[in-house]
Amino acid sequence: MIDLHIHTNATPHHATWTPVALAVAAAARGLTMIAVTDHNTTANVITTAMAGMHYGVQVVSGVEIDSAFNGKLWHTLVYGVDPEAPALLDLCAEVVNRNASDAAQLLRDLAAAGFRLPNLGDRDRPPTVADVALTLARHNDLPGRVAGEGDEEAGMRFILTHFAAAYRPLSVDEIISVAHDLGGLAVLAHPGRDKGIYAIPATEDDIAALAAAGLDGIEVYYPTHDAATREWLLAVAARYSLLVSGGSDSHHPHQALATWPAKDLTMVSRLRR
Repeated sequence: MIDLHIHTNATPHHATWTPVALAVAAAARGLTMIAVTDHNTTANVITTAMAGMHYGVQVVSGVEIDSAFNGKLWHTLVYGVDPEAPALLDLCAEVVNRNASDAAQLLRDLAAAGFRLPNLGDRDRPPTVADVALTLARHNDLPGRVAGEGDEEAGMRFILTHFAAAYRPLSVDEIISVAHDLGGLAVLAHPGRDKGIYAIPATEDDIAALAAAGLDGIEVYYPTHDAATREWLLAVAARYSLLVSGGSDSHHPHQALATWPAKDLTMVSRLRR
């Protein structure tokens, strides 16, 4: 049983799994392979791999990188790369630094436009664009807000609609290039997830364009992908010769780890020791 999409407390203010607790839970769940895929950092990969060796769980090096392609936002998973490879660390640092710079400029632009953005300086790290979006939606009446949309998604929708040039994530093809240069794989995370502006479900045209750019695989098996979505994604993966992956996207112990059968994930053979 496999779970190739898990976050640890190296994803700041967003996840709480510690490396040892994750290894223990994975072993108890009967998992033989997991991947640590924190947002824009590989800081906990080695520590979790050491814990995994103790508990009999193979830990694959991974990272989930904020990215964009053809005018849409995506999360790109990179697997099988040395977590301390300078080129990968530089890529992650560029994502983090660019996001912080974009957030600082957004704060100035939104304040000049009369929006209230209290308390964003009251933290131990520079605010991100997502932090700005969340605060923007919580403290302002945003035009065009979609009913039922969460604050972060509503704030991002407003920013991307009215300040379109303000957020400058790296392109997926840049990430693919670095992954391939380092002998790794690039996989599109949760292509069927619907989470407002942050995760508009991929179309076949989206996936075809990413495949043409060198994408290696797609995350077919995901908690919010229903049976019909999984069937469609499997067919698309076959048409474009893409590897099949799957994961829980668990961020904390009360979010269950996945148990996808290894036989269903064609990517596993590329990640075995």
